[in-house]
Amino acid sequence: MAIIFMLISLYYVDQPYPQQPWHGVFNIEMRFGPGGGLLGFFNVGIWDRFGVGLSYGASNLIGAGDPEFYDQPGVQIRILAIEEGLYYPCFLLGFDNQGYGDYDTRYDIRSKGLYAQLGKTLGASSVTIVPSIGCNYCLESDDGFDIFGGIMAQFGTSGAILVDYAANLNDPTDNDRGYLNVGLRLMFYGEMFFEFALRDLLENSLGDEHFNRMIKLGFEQSF
Repeated sequence: MAIIFMLISLYYVDQPYPQQPWHGVFNIEMRFGPGGGLLGFFNVGIWDRFGVGLSYGASNLIGAGDPEFYDQPGVQIRILAIEEGLYYPCFLLGFDNQGYGDYDTRYDIRSKGLYAQLGKTLGASSVTIVPSIGCNYCLESDDGFDIFGGIMAQFGTSGAILVDYAANLNDPTDNDRGYLNVGLRLMFYGEMFFEFALRDLLENSLGDEHFNRMIKLGFEQSF
């Protein structure tokens, strides 16, 4: 059984969600974060098991002062290597060089880089739960190995609660607590969603943006 929902989001809050857009499906997401940051994603399913995307954004785009645009766009590639079955999880391979926050030789919160992820759909009446776990190697640092995970509880087709975590290993710019995020997602008409999230609950960041709030808007359609 594949992980299929009426509406696809590429992430729990910050961590990858174990799915890619199916063939002919495109997905647009906009993230409004701390410091007036705005980050947009566009992803499309080339085949049922292969999707690609681009992302781009800027810090301080909303508010006073000059915006600081990222030096280059982000690239997302997702390959569903093993489709989920009744008794075993799906296995996803991916690449994502889009991080979060300000960029100065690297993002404040590092991108995933190359990653592998396992995910499983667990259903009970009108509630569907999707946990996942993965590991990655970030190309922005010399020792970029990390582990991450997430879980989503979706209630019918109207809403979901999301929790994700990344250990953020081998990063000298944090408090060695990892990044813990929670979010609430509301879905409308089967093609749009609104999400409110609280990020960095463990105050792992050394910067001024620890424990911050984010709003995410998403839209999905096919052609």
